[in-house]
Amino acid sequence: MMSKLRIFFLCFFLQFLPVFSEDAFFGTSESQFREKIKTIRLENGLTVVMMKRGTSPTVALYIKFLVGAVDETPEEAGTAHLLEHMLFKGTKSVGTIDYQKEEKYQKQIEVWGTELDDLKLKRRDLFTRGEVVPKALEEEIETLNRRLKNLIQLQDEFIVKNEDSYIYEQNGEVGFNAYTSQDVTNYQIQLPNNRIEIWAKIESDRLKNPILREYYTERDVVIEERRMRTDDVGGAVLREKFFSTAFESHPYRKPVIGYSAEIPYLKIEETKAFFQKHYTPNRMVISIVGQFDMVETEAIIRKYFSDLKAGKERPPYKIEEKSFPGEKRFKVKHPSASQMMMGWIKPPYPHKDNASFDVLSSILTSGTGSRLYKRLVLEEKLVLSIGAVNGYPGERYKNYFVFFINPNEGVDPNKIEAIIWEEIYRIKEQGIPKEELEKVKNQMVSDFMKTLDQNGAIADLLSYYQLLYGDWSGLFNQYQTIMNTSSSDIQSLIPKYLTKDLVVIGVLEDVRKK
Repeated sequence: MMSKLRIFFLCFFLQFLPVFSEDAFFGTSESQFREKIKTIRLENGLTVVMMKRGTSPTVALYIKFLVGAVDETPEEAGTAHLLEHMLFKGTKSVGTIDYQKEEKYQKQIEVWGTELDDLKLKRRDLFTRGEVVPKALEEEIETLNRRLKNLIQLQDEFIVKNEDSYIYEQNGEVGFNAYTSQDVTNYQIQLPNNRIEIWAKIESDRLKNPILREYYTERDVVIEERRMRTDDVGGAVLREKFFSTAFESHPYRKPVIGYSAEIPYLKIEETKAFFQKHYTPNRMVISIVGQFDMVETEAIIRKYFSDLKAGKERPPYKIEEKSFPGEKRFKVKHPSASQMMMGWIKPPYPHKDNASFDVLSSILTSGTGSRLYKRLVLEEKLVLSIGAVNGYPGERYKNYFVFFINPNEGVDPNKIEAIIWEEIYRIKEQGIPKEELEKVKNQMVSDFMKTLDQNGAIADLLSYYQLLYGDWSGLFNQYQTIMNTSSSDIQSLIPKYLTKDLVVIGVLEDVRKK
C-alpha cells in the first residue's frame, strides 16, 4: 500500500509544475512546495508539520506514533492494536459522568481482572500438560468471573460511551478514525478550521489522562474481530502463515491483531506500560493540512502538547532478518477459494533498489497491459487476478516483494509459478524496452492524479514520512530514484533478490473441494 501512497504524493507535487520535467521539478517545485509547509519541533521532541492549501475552511489533522506490531515482544502480540481501541474509551473528564465515583470500580476491575487472567492461564497450563484441573481452581475462576461482571455493570452506570465521537460530531467531524500497522499507529480526523483548539484539547487529554475503561469487554471485541477478519478469511490465514514462514527472527512475522491464543491474556498493566513506553512526543508527529492560520495553530499546539513528558531515545533495533539459501514452501487448508502468494525479501525505503521494485511491480501487474496480467489472465486464463505489493508487511525494516494470486478453479499452482519465473527471467535476459519503461513511469503518476485534492491523504503521507524517515521531503529523492530507474537497475534485482533460493511460496487449498 505504501508504495502506491509514495507515488500518489509525488503526483501531488506535480500540480506545482507547469510542464512535467525533472529539471523544472527540482529547480522550482520543491521551493514552491516548501513555502506552503512549516515544520516545528517542540522541546519535548514532538514534531508538527503544517501545510496551508486549498480554499475550503477545513483541516485534516493526523497524529502518528512510531509504534506498531513490530515493537511488541511475542507475549505482547496484539497490544499496539488493542491499545488503539482503548484510547477511544475516554479520560478522567471524557467518557464519564463522574470519574471520582467511577474510579473505585475501575481500580477493582483492573485488580480482579488481572487475577482472573492469571487463574485462567494456570488452568490452561494444567490442561496443556494433561493434568487434572482442581475443582477449587474452577470454582475460584467462576467466582471471579461473577465478581468482574458485577463490577463492570456498576461501572457502566458512570460511563458515557463514545463521548469523544459525539463531541466531534457536534463540531462537524469527518473521518474520525484510527489504524495500527506493523510500523505506526495513526489517529485522524477532519474538522472545520475554527475547531482546531477543540481537537487539541481532546487529543492532548487522550494522551495525558487515558482511562482504559471497558478493557475486558473491548478485549473480547478484538477476539471476535480476529475471528471474523483472520480466522474465517482464507486470504488472511494465508498471509499470516506466509509471514510467519518468511521471517525467521524479525517481529514482522507477528500479525498486527495478535494471536487468538494470546489476546485473551493481554494484561491491562502491561498495556499501560506499553503506552507509557511508546506513546511519547519524541515518537510522535502531528500533521495539519488545509486552510488555517499557522501562527494561531502553532500557539494552540504549544499550549496543549508542550507539557507531554519526553520519552527516552529508542536504541537501534538489534534483530535483522537474515534469509538462508533455500526456498520455503507451505500449504494452508481452509474453506475458502484457492489463493497463492509468492515473495522475496528485499531492502526497505529509501534503499535505491526499493524504487526499482516499485517500477517492477507496475511492469508486471499494474493494469491490463502489464506482463503478468496479459500472460496469466488474458492469454493463458490461469488466474482471476494477480497483483504485486512492494514493502510488505512494513517499511521500517527489511520487507517482502509479494505476488498475490487468485487462480481459476482447478488450475495447478505449479503452472502459474512457472510462468511467473518465465517472465522474471525474460526481464533478466532481455531487459525492458525504453518505451515500455517510460509508459509505466507515466502511468504510475497518472493513476493518482484524480486524488490530488485530498487533505487527509496528504496529511497521512506528511506524517508518515516525517515519522519514519525524519523528513517529509524525502519523497523528492524517491521521485528522482523512480524516474531515473533504468532497465539495467531492474534487471539487477533478479540475481540479487528474485532467486529460487530466496523465494517463499504459499498455497491455500480449498478444503470444500474433493
